[in-house]
Amino acid sequence: MHRLSEKWVLWAHLPQETNWNMESYLSVMTVTYVEEMLSLIHTLPEKLITDCMFFLMKENITPTWEDAHNKHGGCFSYKINHHIQQTWRDVSYSLIGNTLSTDTSFQKDITGISISPKKNFCILKVWMGSCVHRDPSKITLIKPEGCIFKKH
Repeated sequence: MHRLSEKWVLWAHLPQETNWNMESYLSVMTVTYVEEMLSLIHTLPEKLITDCMFFLMKENITPTWEDAHNKHGGCFSYKINHHIQQTWRDVSYSLIGNTLSTDTSFQKDITGISISPKKNFCILKVWMGSCVHRDPSKITLIKPEGCIFKKH
């Protein structure tokens, strides 16, 4: 088994859930090893990814803007129209492998990622712990065109 440099937690928020307090988020799994992540991501059906909100957050960081690690930050927001499942997989792998950015300071500031379904597309967000890093070109895997940075 290949241990990750830090643990990650996959959270879900179901589409029929109208409550947005912490109890409405489901902790699906804590990932410690690369092999666990591969197994987890490959078993998630595409329908689930396009119909349910998922959050992959560093351990001890909840998927809410109010979390102490998120409240002074923001997020890069991308509209994903095609290859949603593959994009989610690729970004998830880069996140846990610490390769989403070649800038070490930028990479350390990332607290997680999320995907949320819309009618004919999904929104992928890269969550940041601060607003120091606002340049979407620092994210190596996703083209910066159309990306917006939102402060929490």
